[in-house]
Amino acid sequence: MKRLPTLTKSQRRALLVLEWVLLIGIIGVAIWKSGKSQTPSKSSLKGDSFSSPLRGGQVGSVPKEEPFETFPFDPNTADSTTLLRLGLSPWQVRSIYRYRAKHGRYHKPEDFKRVPGMTNEQWERLGPNVRIDKKYQYIAPKQTPSDSPFLKGEDKEREDTIHKVSPLRGDLEGSVVARSVKLSAGQTIDINTADTTLLKMIPGIASKRAARIVAYRDKLGGFVAVEQAMEAIEMPDSVLNYMTVSQVPVAKINVNKLSVQQLMKHPYINFYQAKAIFEHRRNKGDLHRIEELSHLEGFRASDIERLQPYLDF
Repeated sequence: MKRLPTLTKSQRRALLVLEWVLLIGIIGVAIWKSGKSQTPSKSSLKGDSFSSPLRGGQVGSVPKEEPFETFPFDPNTADSTTLLRLGLSPWQVRSIYRYRAKHGRYHKPEDFKRVPGMTNEQWERLGPNVRIDKKYQYIAPKQTPSDSPFLKGEDKEREDTIHKVSPLRGDLEGSVVARSVKLSAGQTIDINTADTTLLKMIPGIASKRAARIVAYRDKLGGFVAVEQAMEAIEMPDSVLNYMTVSQVPVAKINVNKLSVQQLMKHPYINFYQAKAIFEHRRNKGDLHRIEELSHLEGFRASDIERLQPYLDF
């Protein structure tokens, strides 16, 4: 201002104010441009994408879930890859493998419904697609003529009075077998030779239990004690009072000849025990007596005791 001596004092003051206004205006424009460059426009928000730690993808987009596959399968032979494709979780797959190792196989589709964590939604989707191979199904009892719904009048009465050769003991030996007859106290049935019709004469046993007992007896190779019938299906203890076991030879399995899968078919041998037998044969040779099983992993004294009548070396 000192360089402008021709200006009056009021003019110099006005010029000074103008300089300050220009300076403040320049600073304001610079700040405004800087803020605009850092603010993303709407078009950039639409076109650009950035990651979000919560969603793991683009903002505003939801990752699509891959739908589970649905197709027919056999839970006895399906591997882990197949079961995972069906939408089962890894821990459910492990449960299925443990079940197959401990209990053998699934015998009907409803058995698969008991998989831990199975929801109604899963069962509605998977249930109709469960296929049990015929070799894993229980043997259905044959229908006798007296069970036929077409047998009427005199024909039915004549059928109910047919004498049958049976393993009945007591007062009923050689007598008439009627459909509605139940055993009285003191009368017994040999569960090693009885069919489903005779087993249904035991108080507390109907068609389902009789069929399970016969199927379990065939799988086991024969009974050596009446208590083994209780392993087939849950029953009241009172049924044991009407059962006896004849001293007939039971079917034995050769532990030195069968594969792991064949050994597992016996109710008293699980997957880990069958594998231990197979590994011993491969590494050390055949087994020669039942006492050698005590040196194998997975065999307890109680396991060896109940297996003794059924093993051949």
